[in-house]
Amino acid sequence: MTFVVQFIDSGREPTVAPNPAYPNGMDVDLRPEDKRTVLHAKCCYGVPYPAPRCGAYVVTCESCGLRVALTVAGRPDDPRTVTLPCKGN
Repeated sequence: MTFVVQFIDSGREPTVAPNPAYPNGMDVDLRPEDKRTVLHAKCCYGVPYPAPRCGAYVVTCESCGLRVALTVAGRPDDPRTVTLPCKGN
């Protein structure tokens, strides 16, 4: 699978402290609850971590066409991976 990640810059720096529960980033799983027991490694992708500043990552799977957006803030609690509900599976 090929993923394309685009950073959309808001032009702002973070103004609040990061969530201390995620000092090493977050793993975002966008699959439905009943599909999370089976991990399809090919549908999990690492995004640039941490983000340069506030904005969003748009992650597109070139295999199935699924496109998602993840908000980021350039802090330690930013997403570091995203697992997509692959339309091909």
